[in-house]
Amino acid sequence: MNTEISLHIPPKMWSDFQQSMLESRMLNEEVIGFLFCQRHQVSKRKIRYIPKTWVVPTAECYEHQSTDGLVLTQHFHSYLLENHITPGLDIVHIHTHAGQGIPDFSYVDNRYESEYARFIASSFPKKPRLISGVFDENLQLGKFRIWNRRGREFERVKFCNSLFAISNSQDITNNPDLMFTRQQIFGETNQKTLNQLKVGLIGCGGIGSIFAELLGRLGVKNWVLIDPDKLETVNLNRMTGATQEMVEQNWYKVHYVKHLIKKIYAQVSHVKTVPTIIENELAKQEIASCDLIVVATDNHLSRKTAQELALQYMRPLVCLGTHIEVKPDNTPRMYCRITVPPMGGDWCLMCGNIINLQRAALESAPAQINHMAAGAGYLEGVNDPSVFWLNSICASTAVGVIHGMVSGFLNVDSGIDWIYEFPGSDWRKTDTKYLQTDDCYFCGMNSSVNIVQNSDFDHEDFIVW
Repeated sequence: MNTEISLHIPPKMWSDFQQSMLESRMLNEEVIGFLFCQRHQVSKRKIRYIPKTWVVPTAECYEHQSTDGLVLTQHFHSYLLENHITPGLDIVHIHTHAGQGIPDFSYVDNRYESEYARFIASSFPKKPRLISGVFDENLQLGKFRIWNRRGREFERVKFCNSLFAISNSQDITNNPDLMFTRQQIFGETNQKTLNQLKVGLIGCGGIGSIFAELLGRLGVKNWVLIDPDKLETVNLNRMTGATQEMVEQNWYKVHYVKHLIKKIYAQVSHVKTVPTIIENELAKQEIASCDLIVVATDNHLSRKTAQELALQYMRPLVCLGTHIEVKPDNTPRMYCRITVPPMGGDWCLMCGNIINLQRAALESAPAQINHMAAGAGYLEGVNDPSVFWLNSICASTAVGVIHGMVSGFLNVDSGIDWIYEFPGSDWRKTDTKYLQTDDCYFCGMNSSVNIVQNSDFDHEDFIVW
């Protein structure tokens, strides 16, 4: 069985890259762009390339640019090598051919890409690989391949520019149409994507458990469940199907949520339970293999770790949370919040003040330091109030958001941040442009974009593509 190799570029990044490529020519000249990617071994037979930065040269960087071919200045090429082929990153070349329809690689492409693959593998310690892509002049149709380090052979690369990179393997249900007949309005592709989607859920408590059952009923059968806690009697008011007997038997919450999913899909689901904290390396590895990360925890450290994993592995992230407080006049104010940061950067949970880094640091400290901090008033108590119906609003809205993401009728390229407040029953939608933070330590360096416009490049020896 062959290894599946994929290049996964987030929708907004691909859109920006396309636009920059098309704007870098006057008429229909061929253009070229570069992405520098992290290699992720998802499984034994699945490798995924994740872009960390991209570069599109403008007219000053070309020695020659026409409908027949490209010539880049040697100085520009040196710039790429010196600044972007950093340890561990592989390079992707994307160039266009004149005309429309799916193009083929030319003889010139074959010859020079073969030489270049051998050159970069022999010139850098980490032996980077070359992935090449060729597109029509409108950058709508194309194909990709990856060269071996000797430049003698190449393999096909699957290209994905959607939120979810779902394989074309057969659906795992015995009779997929029967259970989901009343969801056919959303289309067969939508249902197959839900059936194949692998969701990593961090936090299997009052919100996470409701969320898992609701998304499971929608058709999601593949799960990784992360939570170190066991069921307690105080949980029974907001966890459907949980019993005192489960509490007495010391059930982990992950096993309880697995029980909920297995009640829906006894034979056709795959549920991995990891009863530990998300900071554990095993938990991180399992989450990295998921198509979607959902965090429904009550602490800042786990949300911070989830956001870092989403940025590192270019996975969509959905963050859920609720809060209840009592005003001075003894009337309650209740909130739930659903946040989906844009995949690949622009802004993140830290930018949106959804994570307090001081609290995250204290939560990661030894227990005695936590007790000292609590005594000094730095941490709130752990016995925060919670009610089933508010958790249900939060969880069901998040499931609706994910359904919209999968179906394509909800655009989250720029992210969303929705807040529900009761008793006013008001929904507020944050204008996410105010959350964008160019110099964010977390997402800023993961969304590095370069459009090279430098008239200082000398017209010296050149490389032809």
